[in-house]
Amino acid sequence: MSRRAVTAAALTLAACRPPPRTPPEPRPAAAVTPAAGQAAAAGPIERPTHLLTRAEAERYGLSLINADRARAGKGPLTWDSTAAAAAERHVRDMARGGFTAHWGSDGSVPEQRYTEAHGEDLVTENAACYGDGRPRDATVEGPFEPAAIEEFQRAFMAETPPMDGHKLNILEGRHTGVGLAFATAPGSRIVCVAQEFVDDYGSYEPLPVKAKLGAVIKVAGEVRGPVKFAGVGVADAPWPAARSPAELLKTGSYSMPSPRISYFPKGWKTPKPVAIDGSRFSIELSLDGEPGLRELQVFARFPGDEALRPVSIRTILVDR
Repeated sequence: MSRRAVTAAALTLAACRPPPRTPPEPRPAAAVTPAAGQAAAAGPIERPTHLLTRAEAERYGLSLINADRARAGKGPLTWDSTAAAAAERHVRDMARGGFTAHWGSDGSVPEQRYTEAHGEDLVTENAACYGDGRPRDATVEGPFEPAAIEEFQRAFMAETPPMDGHKLNILEGRHTGVGLAFATAPGSRIVCVAQEFVDDYGSYEPLPVKAKLGAVIKVAGEVRGPVKFAGVGVADAPWPAARSPAELLKTGSYSMPSPRISYFPKGWKTPKPVAIDGSRFSIELSLDGEPGLRELQVFARFPGDEALRPVSIRTILVDR
């Protein structure tokens, strides 16, 4: 987590990343977008002259993101209401607890909150809120000061390497959508924000949110657009545990876990082949190991990029 005081209230920022390592490259078995739609702008965005309602703040936040992307030569993002629901859950939690983190007070992490909001793609999060651990009677309904919304976006975009995770997340070319939520407290001009960026390149069959050890699940779906299916990974994370604001303020940067085991199509070295039918894929897996948060990751290849990139990460709470 990068920390940076942008107001007198010790406000902090946080950016999360996809798995730091993609699955090992497979080897051949024979060893020999409240506003729907797009909002793009290359020039400066005119600041509203009035306090913003929730819907107005969301539209304004989206326009600021797309203006920054346009200046960097990136395409606009569409509004994603599922990601916005995950953002609302987290920003409300942060503002009421007075903390900034990617973990929630219930121990949840970004991909878990997105999954529990019925998301099925890849999500990466930018977050910024208070850093004092003081509880507040915060609201996500507004009103919001436009300048306070701009303040976070400016702080994100002013970052320089190597501490530029938020900026890189905003400008990532593979993103297709974003969901935003803001929160504020009476008597405070600070507007907390959660930005949930989505990479939507497929559709996937439902998975259970909770399951028992030994249960058999089916990871299946269809990738689309420019990407080609590459594999399925299974990653492990600890069972979510409640944390106090003081504990959350001590957390560092967050990276989604790397796969413990990966599966590839027939013809590649794999513990079990993934069935392929055109752009569709399917594999049945048993939920083994220890209780905890299991992450089912779908990887694909993008044109001109041989790396395996995650396009879907969904979580299952696995208990005995």
